[in-house]
Amino acid sequence: MPFACIHVPNFPVAAVCRAEPELRAQAIAIFEGKPPLEKVFAVNESAGRMGIAPGMTKSQAELCSELTLRPRSLLQESSAHAALLDCAQSFSPCVEDAAADTAIFDLAGMESLFGTLPEIACDVFRRAANLGLDANVAVAGNPDAAVLAARGISGVTVIPTGKEAEQIGSLPVEVLFSHREEEECEKKKEATQLLETIERWGISNLHALAALPEVELSERLGQEGLRLQQLARGRVGASHRVAGAAGFFAESFAGAGLCAVGFARPAHAGVAAHAGTAESDGGRSSIRHWGNSQ
Repeated sequence: MPFACIHVPNFPVAAVCRAEPELRAQAIAIFEGKPPLEKVFAVNESAGRMGIAPGMTKSQAELCSELTLRPRSLLQESSAHAALLDCAQSFSPCVEDAAADTAIFDLAGMESLFGTLPEIACDVFRRAANLGLDANVAVAGNPDAAVLAARGISGVTVIPTGKEAEQIGSLPVEVLFSHREEEECEKKKEATQLLETIERWGISNLHALAALPEVELSERLGQEGLRLQQLARGRVGASHRVAGAAGFFAESFAGAGLCAVGFARPAHAGVAAHAGTAESDGGRSSIRHWGNSQ
């Protein structure tokens, strides 16, 4: 059963760039907090190359004249998240709101509506771009493999069933430790310690983690270690709630800001509308085919 994942890297920056597209070519840093304790929260690659990093004070970042600073906007992030779900619901009535930057959806039966899996993946990518999202899209035989591929591989990726372990094996182990922002600090601390332990062993990618002996891994890291190993092997590591949703948001644009104004139509209507109309746009998408395409 095929699943797709849409992941928006560096989500706070992406949300700001969605509202102000002209910033995409600039070095950007997002700050949060109350004066005079404002700190950099997120940066794009251009800002990172300038030495700007999360945790710096706003006053330190302001010393870089080529840097564009923007306050974190929860409204813009909410609108970007609504657009992410809108995109997923355009292709399937069964969508999981996995995180602010990630949506998973079931593609079972969708090929008869939208074409082959590679064609669907490219259409999802273009749809996301039309909604102002710089996203990665991945399709795989289970939701966890799709999520890992979308987190770790840029652009569009299609992995045939049975090839999951082979194709995600080169990804760094960090892709296993992407968590919801609202998770408890204690859980985040435990995850950080676990990642540090794995890295101290010299395990740098999923292939190396998958190859560890299960008994010894269980003795040292317990059930959580075995769960991570299952993920590294391209298998399902957790239950998922991929279910039909009531609807999705429409937006209104007001200057540089975005405002989510409410649910517009049922999720299944989005699928029907997308199936009945062909969208044309100037966006381009690159696609990776692993092994034999489905």
